[in-house]
Amino acid sequence: MIYLGKRYPFGFKEFREIVFQKKPFAICPFAAQRLEETRSFIEALLAENIKVYGLTTGFADLRHQSVDPHSAAQLSCNLIESHDAGIGASLDPDVILGAMVVRASSLAKGYSGFQLRSLNTLLEMIQHNIIPIIPKTGSLGASGDLAFLARVGRAMMGAEVPVWHHGVLTTAAIAFKNTGIEPFEPLAKEGLAMTNGTSFMISSMAIAFLKQLHALENILAMQGLFLNSVEAIDAAFNDCIQGVRNQSGQTKIAKVISKHFVNSPFIDFTGVQDDYCIRCLPQLLGSKIEIILEQYSKIQNELNAVTDNPLLFKEDEISSDVDPRRIFQFKGENWAVLSGGNFHGEIITTIADVICAANAKIALTLERQITYMLNPFRNKNRLPTYLIPNSEEVGLSSGYMITQYTANALAQKIAQFGIPTSIFNITSANESEDVVSYGATAVERLLQQVQLLKELNTIYLCVALQAYSIARQKKIAEGSTIPSELLAERLFQESVAFNGETFPHVIDASFDKRYEKAQKFLDTDCLREIMGFPLEALVQDSLEELIVD
Repeated sequence: MIYLGKRYPFGFKEFREIVFQKKPFAICPFAAQRLEETRSFIEALLAENIKVYGLTTGFADLRHQSVDPHSAAQLSCNLIESHDAGIGASLDPDVILGAMVVRASSLAKGYSGFQLRSLNTLLEMIQHNIIPIIPKTGSLGASGDLAFLARVGRAMMGAEVPVWHHGVLTTAAIAFKNTGIEPFEPLAKEGLAMTNGTSFMISSMAIAFLKQLHALENILAMQGLFLNSVEAIDAAFNDCIQGVRNQSGQTKIAKVISKHFVNSPFIDFTGVQDDYCIRCLPQLLGSKIEIILEQYSKIQNELNAVTDNPLLFKEDEISSDVDPRRIFQFKGENWAVLSGGNFHGEIITTIADVICAANAKIALTLERQITYMLNPFRNKNRLPTYLIPNSEEVGLSSGYMITQYTANALAQKIAQFGIPTSIFNITSANESEDVVSYGATAVERLLQQVQLLKELNTIYLCVALQAYSIARQKKIAEGSTIPSELLAERLFQESVAFNGETFPHVIDASFDKRYEKAQKFLDTDCLREIMGFPLEALVQDSLEELIVD
């Protein structure tokens, strides 16, 4: 059982287990108690008619407009209704479900003023797999994901909002009636607590990062097919070279790639040096993968964050720098209600921008390697033109020529996403929200880019399998034995077994079926497992170092 609440950290592990593995979860008893205490404090603030943003005031630049405490619940309802202003096609259901889970975790920590009854409505929606259809355009990532979360709030209210219920299109009203879920009736502050937050941004970011790890580990695995097929020179990957550069990412990736050289009859252990797309792989991939992996802990922190506004603190939660005039006595305890900007998505935009920029150079490197395999003038005639096995067919056959065209187009698209989102700014809320993050846009672009990288990996695998099979055939004809424990050989045999094809391909044929098979194979964990999930291991190692520090 996964428990939500202040005493139970929420991160990648819990996110993945609830969203993708459907593991059971619940509010911990302490969290339930804290929710009730915070609600009581809010009622006391209302009784005293104390001015608190979003409780007894309007929103954004309307914060100077007072609201009668008796109308505070209506204010919450109005907020949810008016902020449901998104437009366009729906976000992915996994992103929406993930956001609902993150929002539940944040609210359960007890800093937001949400009542237990309201939170239970959200939890039951998740447990019954009721997922609102949410237009993908409407969040500036400034005051959180306002339009997105407002749509979730309306669905929680049992409104005529379109939802998927176990994948079937219906409305929240009907789904609630069929499941017996009690609709959300927002009290004072609950509308703001529901709509203020980075839940959609960080859900998208977490999903993008998981897909990113998968794609990168596939890339590191496929390097074995490439490096062996072109008879790469080993020297550039030796420890002593990495040691004097003293860059940890470079060193770690060189070690991972060097596994492909063990027991290899293909690798050149006496040559001088190769082109950059081979010789500089530790520097190229190492620097980019290192900076991508460094984002893991930041994403982990954001998954566990409280991101709405204002927030309520009691006793030792109140930091020493809080002015005494902001502290209230309630039932013999100190309480404070403070406004800030935790809903701002700049950290998520920055993470997405960093990863997008790194992916751009990774894609360009992969495309250059594809060209290297197809061009005998580059690969020193180790591989035939366009990987056409029979030289007599060259001209009559085009082989893998156009795979490079497609890879070229993909690399260009991927590189375009490297332009940072965070350099742009248009103000909102009549200039009161004057620096926005565009976090939702940034992570949507990252998800699109990761999908393109996956497509590029698909083409790369097709080309690398053909190249390795030709090099392999040549070695066997020369009397060499290919060790079964060679990583490239294991990768090749697993791919062939999955695809049910014979390599090398000797006649021209369309690539759609080949791509389809290759993509399905890359969707499995097969290549990653053969490599020992090297990047997931590095992520865990870095987290342990942070904990020790």
